[in-house]
Amino acid sequence: MALQLINEIPGVDIQIYTDGSKNEENQSGSGIYIKTPREVRKIKLRNPDNCSVFRSELLAIEAGLEAILNENNYRAVWILSDSRSSIQHLKDWNNVGDRTSISILKLLRHIGVDHEVHLQWIPSHVDIYGNEVADNLAKQGTAEPLCSTPSLTFDEIYSIRKNKDLKTWRVPPSHDWYKRSSPGGSIGLSCHRADQTTLSRFVSGHLRSCSFSHGNKVFPVCAKCGVASASPEHILSCLRLSRETFETDPLLALDFLRVSGLMDGV
Repeated sequence: MALQLINEIPGVDIQIYTDGSKNEENQSGSGIYIKTPREVRKIKLRNPDNCSVFRSELLAIEAGLEAILNENNYRAVWILSDSRSSIQHLKDWNNVGDRTSISILKLLRHIGVDHEVHLQWIPSHVDIYGNEVADNLAKQGTAEPLCSTPSLTFDEIYSIRKNKDLKTWRVPPSHDWYKRSSPGGSIGLSCHRADQTTLSRFVSGHLRSCSFSHGNKVFPVCAKCGVASASPEHILSCLRLSRETFETDPLLALDFLRVSGLMDGV
């Protein structure tokens, strides 16, 4: 259906194919392929790092419309994009508030005074020539030098901050009790949830019996020896175990805690 629609576009109309891209280094670009009654134009743009693909699509539409402002002798403009979200966003023009979209709406209104304007979604990667060219141009745009470009939006800055926080959360603290390569290592063990919790508490040093007094950790007397406070370090010493035992053989360490009557405190 998309190919049929494109084939039925009159030769006196302008076709603008747009696309946005972002690589693994969060470098983004926009690609625009313009077919006018007189010529073909190709545009590739470098966008700000961490710019979303959605906004790269909008920047491509904006650049495509700006490129035809001085064109004459055409009947209608067809903006052909494979970004359904961008088209739906622009169609909901009453709720548009971002700078790029407002600029697009102004361009559409200006061009629409003398010409018909069509905003049409097309499927991607189905061998539509203009779309494939725009896609390649957008990918090439990510490698272009970063010049003076629009600043990031609030949503993009929020997304960047959120991703950084998630990465930080996944990195275990540097405290020497945290021996896991990532949080939640005990969850993968084949044992009861209570045992998994016990292992996690012991490895992290956050024992159930621990309390605080004047900012200091306080532990009850060891149930095994009845002499010293049952801190994680003392429990290891009392059971003649090493921290590595909780890593290499956690189920054995659990058995030692259970036999010694220390499970309730851990």
